[in-house]
Amino acid sequence: MAETSRRRPLSVAMVSASFHPYVGGAEKQALELAAALEAGGVRTRVLTRRLRGLAAEETVRGVRVTRLWCLGQNGFLNSASFCVSLFLHLLNQSLFYDAFHVHLAGSPALAAALSGRLLNKPVWVKIGGGRGVGELSGSAKTIPGRLKLRLLALLKPRFIAVSSDLVEEAAAYLGRVSVQVVPNGVDAERYRPAPAARKAELRRRFGWPAESLGFLYAGRIAPEKRLPHFLGAWAEAVKKFPDSRPFIAFVGDGIEAARLKDIAAYERMQDRVFLMPATDDASPFYAAADVFVLPSVSEGLSNALLEAMASGLAVLASRVGGTPEAVAEGRSGLLFAPENTDEIRTQVAKFLAHPDLAARLGREGREIALEKYSLAELAKRYEALYAEG
Repeated sequence: MAETSRRRPLSVAMVSASFHPYVGGAEKQALELAAALEAGGVRTRVLTRRLRGLAAEETVRGVRVTRLWCLGQNGFLNSASFCVSLFLHLLNQSLFYDAFHVHLAGSPALAAALSGRLLNKPVWVKIGGGRGVGELSGSAKTIPGRLKLRLLALLKPRFIAVSSDLVEEAAAYLGRVSVQVVPNGVDAERYRPAPAARKAELRRRFGWPAESLGFLYAGRIAPEKRLPHFLGAWAEAVKKFPDSRPFIAFVGDGIEAARLKDIAAYERMQDRVFLMPATDDASPFYAAADVFVLPSVSEGLSNALLEAMASGLAVLASRVGGTPEAVAEGRSGLLFAPENTDEIRTQVAKFLAHPDLAARLGREGREIALEKYSLAELAKRYEALYAEG
């Protein structure tokens, strides 16, 4: 990196096609990381699309956000015009930035990779989604998507994957490119175990049973999450423990919510199955629960999983993607094969048969979150990557 760059704080352009106040997993992680980098002394500016009703410039949690011109609200012209605006901005502001960090390997990654190649600046592209259902496999199914992958392979930005699973997929679709495994991070001060009195108060507010073991899912209620399948297996396991009276809550929106209601009605468990609307802040729900559930057929590394671990919840999740790398099986959670109904029932039964198990696993999960997934420490890792030049 140039001598002038080392005499001032490192400066990074963080690119995200959508950003606050539109919040998904990638957008949330981009904001959390940007705020942590700023707190650590790295000047960070988020570059995103300017959509209707949003300011061209603003500061969000101490991070400067620049919304670039684009046509319309979505579609090809919107995407193409944003890429042009992004490319011109990076060239025009080249003296300000030392590195470019792109969240998701979409078309904006091409604009950043090309400008990085012209300006001789490092470009990092974070791969999104889980293996087989993420953006790489999705892109490979269309002609424009395959062209995008081919161009990324030629431009050779450096890639970031949240799990080793995605490193293998990157090699399959992009060839011999540089991929670093850097997990998602979590704010362990914001997400932390709640005192008993707080937990009881939240359960009263939500209408959840006061003393029962509480299972929780938070996120999109989408087919790849396999929630109806899990709920059916959970209900079967619960019937064998008639005195335990556990409950399960699903926090989120999606096309499979109606199926969850139907299963609850069929199993006559409407008083133990709760569907709560999606929220930007799930921390009160983590604080009121005991066991976090993630039965997906594919995952990268779930933000909600890390938030639940930091909140002191035990984990009951499928053995896919980055989950087994984050969850110490038998120490901080119990895992299962996503399609194995018998294994799901067996793992649910362990929690019901041993009432102290959830608290013990949750304490260990909190320690793992502090040790391996602290945002402050991950921000230092990213700073080192940006500074490689």
